Amino acid sequence: MTRATIHDVAQRAGVSIATVSRVLNEKGDVRETTRERVQEAASELGYSVDSVGRALASQRTRLVGVVVGDNAGHRDLSLMFFGKVLSAISRRLGQLGYEPLLLQDAGGAHRFDAAVVIGVDVDDPVVLDLTERGLPLVGVDVRCAGESAAFVGSDHAGGVRIALAHLHALGHRRIAHIAGALNTFAGAERLEAFCTSQSPAEEYVRYGDFSSASGYREACELLALDEPPTAIVAGSDLMALAALQAIWESGRRPGRDVAVVGFDDLEAAALAHPPLTTIRQDRHELGTIAAECAVDLLERPGAAVRTTVLPVELVVRASSSLA
Repeated sequence: MTRATIHDVAQRAGVSIATVSRVLNEKGDVRETTRERVQEAASELGYSVDSVGRALASQRTRLVGVVVGDNAGHRDLSLMFFGKVLSAISRRLGQLGYEPLLLQDAGGAHRFDAAVVIGVDVDDPVVLDLTERGLPLVGVDVRCAGESAAFVGSDHAGGVRIALAHLHALGHRRIAHIAGALNTFAGAERLEAFCTSQSPAEEYVRYGDFSSASGYREACELLALDEPPTAIVAGSDLMALAALQAIWESGRRPGRDVAVVGFDDLEAAALAHPPLTTIRQDRHELGTIAAECAVDLLERPGAAVRTTVLPVELVVRASSSLA
């Protein structure tokens, strides 16, 4: 028979894991009716906290380290996109009785029970360091090795294919791609999907780093070609927004002369001129699931390791139109 877990008790009692933990560890900040309900659920399920479990629990910090990649040297850009992810991680961890610890890297004297790494390369030293420590590790758009590692990400390849299908339906055939940083999972996945979904001319594949500056630079190069593209799929909204500016400056109208599709659906996308068609990622769900995976790895080490790929959504606005 499978041994009951603290998750089972929380579900039976209709309370959070943190509340169950406070009751079973005899903390005083729980209403008596709730305490009785938790104790009854634990008794029915045969769940108890033995002395060894208490000793192990007492060594925990109940902190989850969170490391955000610098996006090829643009940490501010990483935080612009991942801000909602971080907020969701913090909120869900709090609901589960843990707290986030935002780190620049894995070094220093900080102690934490598990870690979430966001938007870094799989070969980044921080990932290798955390793996060597044997800490439970969750990668958001990062494939981490080890038996105690989980993955959460968006369907980047599917998003690019959706964008291409949208542009093809509008009649576009000369479609270019401005790729994001290829040392990231997202950048590499989006570029591969673009190249395998069609056979683009070499000059229609440009290499940026997710930043506005790189998007503007590469869009200008594309527009200067003898046969410029009629549509651009950018690897990020920031690059796409910069491409809109380059198109205006070239004397063309974005959305009419050259269509543009971004990726992320940042808040600025809907405010652009014209509003930007883009691929929306569910940043709140990315963070929520990442937090849940971290806690699962800590509290249910024998459970199957989770790999979660979230669907994306095409948001059509005025920057894409008939060719």
